[in-house]
Amino acid sequence: MLELLQSRSGLIAAVLGYEHRVRETVVQFKAIAVLVDGTRLHINEVWARGELRKYAYYLVTPTDEVILGWDNAPHHPEVATYPVHLHYAGNVYPSQVRSLSYVLDLIAQGWTPDTCS
Repeated sequence: MLELLQSRSGLIAAVLGYEHRVRETVVQFKAIAVLVDGTRLHINEVWARGELRKYAYYLVTPTDEVILGWDNAPHHPEVATYPVHLHYAGNVYPSQVRSLSYVLDLIAQGWTPDTCS
């Protein structure tokens, strides 16, 4: 993950609080990417046996207000893409986003509510 973040220097100004934990076959990555516009992307991924099992990617303002976020926590069974979903403007939407790379591409391309799901 760190290599991916560092490869996006045109988008990411700094990486803060990078954590990489390994326990047997489970690997967790956490980081905060400070973007060039001052917003931050909070990242949390949990991998088990090489497969991404849990993730959360949240874009926040410099004052920690959530702009939008993607995750696969199983708390919105009403969403068609359950457990995968998007949080935006106080609502929850279906989403096809399933990777950090995809999120970074959306942000770099100038995301809109329609492109985020």
